Amino acid sequence: MSERKVLLRLLRLLTEEKGLFLTALVLVTLSSFFQPLRPYLYRYVIDHPLQEKNIPALLEWGALLFALTGLHAIVMRGQTLTTQKLAWTISQRLRYKLFEKVLRLTIPSIEKYPSGILYTRTLTDTQTLQSTLAETLLVIAGELFQLTFLVLLMFFVDPLLAGITLLTMPLGLLTSRYFSQKIRQSFTRVRTYIARLNGYLQELLHSRELTEALGVEKNLWSRFLRLNRAYYLSYRRVIGFFALFFPSMEIVTLIGLAAVLLTGSYLIYTGQSTLGALIAFTLYQQLFFRPFRIIADQVNSLQMGIVSAQRIFRLLDHPQEEPTGGVTPSTPPPYPVAIRQLSFGYTPEKPIFSHLSLHWEPGKIYGILAPTGRGKSTLFYLLLGYYEPQEGEIIVGGIPISKWDKKRLREIIAYIPQEPLIFEGTLRENLTLYRPIADEVLWAAAEKLGIYPHVKEWSLDRMVTAGGTTFSGGERQLIAFWRAALRNPAIWILDEPTAHIDPDTEKLLYSRLRFLAQNAIVLLVAHRPEAHTHCDELIHLSHTHAA
Repeated sequence: MSERKVLLRLLRLLTEEKGLFLTALVLVTLSSFFQPLRPYLYRYVIDHPLQEKNIPALLEWGALLFALTGLHAIVMRGQTLTTQKLAWTISQRLRYKLFEKVLRLTIPSIEKYPSGILYTRTLTDTQTLQSTLAETLLVIAGELFQLTFLVLLMFFVDPLLAGITLLTMPLGLLTSRYFSQKIRQSFTRVRTYIARLNGYLQELLHSRELTEALGVEKNLWSRFLRLNRAYYLSYRRVIGFFALFFPSMEIVTLIGLAAVLLTGSYLIYTGQSTLGALIAFTLYQQLFFRPFRIIADQVNSLQMGIVSAQRIFRLLDHPQEEPTGGVTPSTPPPYPVAIRQLSFGYTPEKPIFSHLSLHWEPGKIYGILAPTGRGKSTLFYLLLGYYEPQEGEIIVGGIPISKWDKKRLREIIAYIPQEPLIFEGTLRENLTLYRPIADEVLWAAAEKLGIYPHVKEWSLDRMVTAGGTTFSGGERQLIAFWRAALRNPAIWILDEPTAHIDPDTEKLLYSRLRFLAQNAIVLLVAHRPEAHTHCDELIHLSHTHAA
């Protein structure tokens, strides 16, 4: 997306908040008149009351200038509060849209994004864009208004001195343009490296126990140092350009000031100008290049905001979303499942399934057996509708999965992996997933599932750490089964649920398989022979077929 399109899209976002935007625009416009007006008033005071030694008039003008300064301060405060509220409102809306977008993305498209990239888009980039909207776009507009009013006043006071001042404009514009381009390129590198750092740290925190066990902390530390140094060098480059930019603009300002002073002194000597006009123009000279410096500085910040906005819009415009809507069977569960001539591979040259056909009936427990990497988890992902097969179809309740309402499909499927997902929060929140479910219903589900004697001492208000580290492996599996049972699933997918738990909990879970299979299909991945005795049928998956 080009910069022009990004800016237009940002402006559309601003105008969506019409009341705040118009108020901010009015305040910015009012504020832009105060700075150019003061030198014009100084000129009048110097050439008239001061030269005429009219003390009462000087006092009146002093009071007027003091009142204008106070009014300017009030307008500036209103402008700051309004622009900040406007930016905060828009960034909140964008953050909500990003979060919603991430939830709607298909699993394959999410896998293409490193986790740090998604975090950066949702948090860091929206924060950067908020600063851009609050402190950049409207500030640039205000400086442009001020520059326009300033030039008009300059020509009104002295056209010749105004023309000399404008002669330095091309040099100022070229300087600003050069440094803006360099700083924008540097900002792009900064955003790239901070995203890489975010992603690396997130992956490291998730695998901390394993990395410590492997004893690779030094290697990971070395990689972090390399990424951190690359980030530091990219930011140092930005600072270096800023350090050159401001002195360069000061040199341009001094060149213009020298030209105005020389010309103005000559005009006073020849009687073609006044001392008030020359003093006003020395102030105008500073004010004339002030918008250029501020605009250039804000443009540099805008470049960083544009980079963030491009990344945000690129994610928001990502086409690979989960389809909404769809159909569901006209009858309630349970539903049979039929897999017909299914062919699938993550890459076409490496198929995992080729013309696979299976049939599962409610009320039965099916053991799924296959060597590691031969498609057990992939089959479950296809059943959940995460991926589309290249050929064939999976039919649930007489309806192909491609036509199902995916949200409803996943509501009737309980997927319990080897290591269940436990969220930070209370035990109640982990069970209900923030739905309004009465405590009585929670305990009734535990009793019906047969795990009540093992969980009755637990408090539903008990705080749970991220990943459920305060629970044992067996207890985490009990929470996963308890949570799934609240949904009354029609299909249970148990992906080696007893791989990391103690024998007692394993026996408990196996003893409840027949209960789970009432009006439901149970798919059990378990390689231990004792698990096979609980299955009605064993299905051996191979590379190309099932037997």
